[in-house]
Amino acid sequence: MLNFRKLRRDFTANILQDGKELFAQGAVVSAKILSMNGETVCISAQIRGSYDNVYECEIEVDRAESDTVDSNCDCSYNYDCQHVVALLFYLEQYFNEMVVTYSKEADLSSNEEVSKELQETFVVAAIREEERRDREHQKEILREYNHAANVLSENPFFLPLEYSEKDSAELAVLFVPQKNEGEVFSPNQPIEFQLVLRLPGRSKPFYISNIKTFLEGVLYQEPIVFSGRRFFFTLQSFSASDRKLIDLLIRYARYATGSSEEKLLKSAFLTPASLGMILSKMFEHQMAESGGSQLGERECFQGIFCGNLEEPLLWSVSPAKMKFHLDYFDTPYKALLMKPLIVVDEEELQPEQAVLLESNYPGIIHKNVYHHFLPQIKRAHLRTFAGLRDIAIPEALFGSFCENALPVFRNYAELSNVEALNVFSTLPYTEELQGVCDISYLDGELEARLFFLYDGQKVPATSFSLQYQEVRTFVRPDGILARNLVEERKILEEVFSGFVYDERDGAFHVKSEKKIVEFMTETIPNNQHRITFNCPETLSDQFIYDETVFDLIFRAGEDINYYEAELKVHGLLKGISLDLLWDCVSAKKRFLELPKKGGQLKKARRGKASASKLPCILVLDLEKIAPVIQIFNEIGFQVLDDFVEKCPLWSLSGISPESFKDLPVNFSMTEDLAEIQKQIRGEVDFEFQEVPSQIQATLRGYQKEGVHWLERLRKMHLNGILADDMGLGKTLQTIIAVTQSRLEKGGGCSLIICPTSLVYNWKEEFRKFNPEFKTLVVDGIPSQRRKQLASLEEYDVAITSYNLLQKDIDIYKDFLFDYVVLDEAHHIKNRTTRNAKSVKMIRACHRLILTGTPIENSLEELWSLFDFLMPGLLSSYDRFVGKYIRIGNYMGNKADNVEALRRKVAPFILRRMKEDVLEDLPPVSEILYHCHLTESQRELYQSYAASARQELSRLVKQEGFERIHIHVLATLTRLKQICCHPAIFAKDTPEPGDSAKYDMLMDLLSSLVDSGHKTVVFSQYTKMLGIIRQDLEAKGIPFVYLDGSTKNRLEIVQQFNEDPGLLVFLVSLKAGGTGLNLVGADTVIHYDMWWNPAVENQATDRVHRIGQSRSVSSYKLVTLNTIEEKILSLQNRKKGLVKKVINSDDEVVSKLTWEEVLELLQI
Repeated sequence: MLNFRKLRRDFTANILQDGKELFAQGAVVSAKILSMNGETVCISAQIRGSYDNVYECEIEVDRAESDTVDSNCDCSYNYDCQHVVALLFYLEQYFNEMVVTYSKEADLSSNEEVSKELQETFVVAAIREEERRDREHQKEILREYNHAANVLSENPFFLPLEYSEKDSAELAVLFVPQKNEGEVFSPNQPIEFQLVLRLPGRSKPFYISNIKTFLEGVLYQEPIVFSGRRFFFTLQSFSASDRKLIDLLIRYARYATGSSEEKLLKSAFLTPASLGMILSKMFEHQMAESGGSQLGERECFQGIFCGNLEEPLLWSVSPAKMKFHLDYFDTPYKALLMKPLIVVDEEELQPEQAVLLESNYPGIIHKNVYHHFLPQIKRAHLRTFAGLRDIAIPEALFGSFCENALPVFRNYAELSNVEALNVFSTLPYTEELQGVCDISYLDGELEARLFFLYDGQKVPATSFSLQYQEVRTFVRPDGILARNLVEERKILEEVFSGFVYDERDGAFHVKSEKKIVEFMTETIPNNQHRITFNCPETLSDQFIYDETVFDLIFRAGEDINYYEAELKVHGLLKGISLDLLWDCVSAKKRFLELPKKGGQLKKARRGKASASKLPCILVLDLEKIAPVIQIFNEIGFQVLDDFVEKCPLWSLSGISPESFKDLPVNFSMTEDLAEIQKQIRGEVDFEFQEVPSQIQATLRGYQKEGVHWLERLRKMHLNGILADDMGLGKTLQTIIAVTQSRLEKGGGCSLIICPTSLVYNWKEEFRKFNPEFKTLVVDGIPSQRRKQLASLEEYDVAITSYNLLQKDIDIYKDFLFDYVVLDEAHHIKNRTTRNAKSVKMIRACHRLILTGTPIENSLEELWSLFDFLMPGLLSSYDRFVGKYIRIGNYMGNKADNVEALRRKVAPFILRRMKEDVLEDLPPVSEILYHCHLTESQRELYQSYAASARQELSRLVKQEGFERIHIHVLATLTRLKQICCHPAIFAKDTPEPGDSAKYDMLMDLLSSLVDSGHKTVVFSQYTKMLGIIRQDLEAKGIPFVYLDGSTKNRLEIVQQFNEDPGLLVFLVSLKAGGTGLNLVGADTVIHYDMWWNPAVENQATDRVHRIGQSRSVSSYKLVTLNTIEEKILSLQNRKKGLVKKVINSDDEVVSKLTWEEVLELLQI
């Protein structure tokens, strides 16, 4: 083979180096053997050179001697160039591969005409090439191995969740002296700092070698390595003061860029503003930590040093103060000069002698001591402080300075040499500042000049228009009159906002038609009390002030559901839409554009005026028109015109003659309609019917009142919200109302929409209170539901869930229901949800909402509810928000508006709390909630019940019933667990939707919590309580927990009874069923069934006992068609036989007969 080292001897050192670099850069594009025999080999290549030029070069080599026979290149050297050298380096690595390729392409490896020596060469080349590839392959594997090993050892995905113990340390910030000046702090210069740690067990301070890496490691809780040592710091590794300091450094530190030199990495920088922010925050922190204890005149900043670790930066309790020294001069003219000073510990400093920290919390550093300024000193004061020494206040402004400026000035700074002010006298100007504005209008451009009046003397508002003689008018024999410069500037900015000031003529100019109209219709009316506007007739004649008056008459209509509203409009607003006027009110737009040739008004043109002459403009009195259009909008008017319109009765609820007081509306209402309005408000007696005989219930007094209220709404074709407190019988009152309506009409199907967990509870309530009603529960798969809905007319009432209603709304919306009742109104509180949109598509004669939670707390929710009940009563959502929530322009104040809203909706909301009806309530109200098992629950229940029945039957045959009670108890317990939650049966992780009863519990608890009821939840299974506990924690609902392992029982009970924020108490029935006093609660939920009702009653007595001042609601949750329903039936049958509390299921089960057990296991 060739000796490439010998071949390279023919080239100079420079050529060799250049060629080697070309090869390293991959400049050899391609290379191949042109010919090869026993004596020579000829090779051709393409080499990339400068500027991406590609050169062709060839070389012929004597194989035996490894000498160059010939070489050439088409570069400027022609031969023995760097391109040939690059080829030689390439050949040294890939020559064997090229030989193998050449032999295959030329098919020479088995050619008999090729010499034996050449064939051996091919074989040797093939072997060496194979060996080279093996070596390269091994190197590649080793590289991948090392890379992967590094990843597996360092990548956070492969590291344990917890690092080693967190390191602790004390932090020190060391400010470094400026390079040129030797001072740590210099005005307007970045401040360099380093970070130093004091580590436990180490006497020497540890300097951080990379500040950015350190701060990021603390922030992101990542390990960091300094000086070969691994650290793991978090914010908790440091003291509270250090944590505060680190947080501020993370936010404000700046780093040198463009270099990775070790020295630069050790330092970071703060701007003076950032330093001021950090020091002010640390000052506040240390003042707060002192807790009012006695502080010295100087205190050290914790962890902040200047120059070295022996020189802490100090802070002073005494604030820095600003001071101005006054001087009076009378030559060459009378003037006052102000010399600014900073007072630090009674030492007076020039501004340049201290480092001023211009930040949100200004401060000063002097002699390595930080002083804060008083809170009223802001960044703007520091920025303009030094510049005040360049101002000379002339005599004509002495009055303004002394009478107006100085009283304000003294809030910020002290004055010295005030005796200088005694040389002259000043006169305050005590009257309200008045002005005159001269306006001209020509060729579409408005021009205005403003003058202020001081004792009748006109003074130009702009300094460029001011003449010396006008200035001298303030200097009077009896003193120098004060000019109110601050008020003048404020008026200028308000009046001429959007104008352009021209110094040449001292006038303000504007050409925008829109701006001119706004000036004439808004700026002038808003400022007429202080400025006289002299406006040319050519301009003022274009503006007409609105004086529209309305006549509004309400009278009873022929249709009982409506009344007639007659409106007559006298004035230029006739024909205007309410939407247009509402837009004007919302945008504070005080004008409308009148058409040039009469007719209806139209919106003001948008965009730039195309003509120089303005259109005719109607100027609106928004203060008067805004409440008018608000009322008209709620009545249902769309346009202001002469008409008679039918309006729904409910719009009368909030209207009275007082509504139009001080408004341009002449209002009257006929006596017969006034009587109807009183009926709506419940102010007159109403003849009510008896409760239908088919209702199997005895009503309490307040329930009768609720039924009467529903009847009054129904007969007046109004809708409402029954918002009684939970446990007062909203369901019963609703069932009676639906029954009465059915009897009145002789037919009609009503629809109940409720949460999924309550669907079958509603069915049971109808069965209990009105068993004659045909009740349809709409559930199952889509095909089943479609079949059920096809037969709606055959039923008295249909019951479905919000979720299924969404899916079937296309069927429901075509049916006219008698009543549509929404249970648990919070499901439609958000107007944008599918629930809200779906229920509002239902057609019905009467609409009713049930809720046990307060609705007055959320006005947005209230709007959504009434948008379902009576759309339009509360106007559109945007306009409702603009009047009652985020009060819009000219919409009054929120308190008055909300009170008016309360009066408006009061006739349609009935809410009674338990404390309101205590006399009608029993001591304990027992309430049953029913539900069906979920599909997966039912399958598990049926499977286990069937196998258990079979197994127990086998055991009875083998051993007899008397000897298998323990097996019976275990079997029945397992069935009860499935009813509670499959997770406690299978000892598995609970999943959403696994248990219908659990979903019902969480819905019930949510409503109770929203209503503010304190509730005790009893269960005999601690695993079940654990599931509830996890959900309450996830929802952020405060609760306490007690089971058999709880040590501090009495403390927990006391906490629950006394803390109004704790609304839920989870109690194991065995641990808390006796011996506890839970009178702080008013609600009990028995989650699972106990064989003996006396056990449940005794648990309920923990709440209803001596000291309980409220009625108690006791909820029992029962799954239908399961052992729980059968236990309930068994309890009722044996209620008279159980005289004592039995604490063991075994004692009850042992008294069951085999027939009763078989009944319990019946599927």
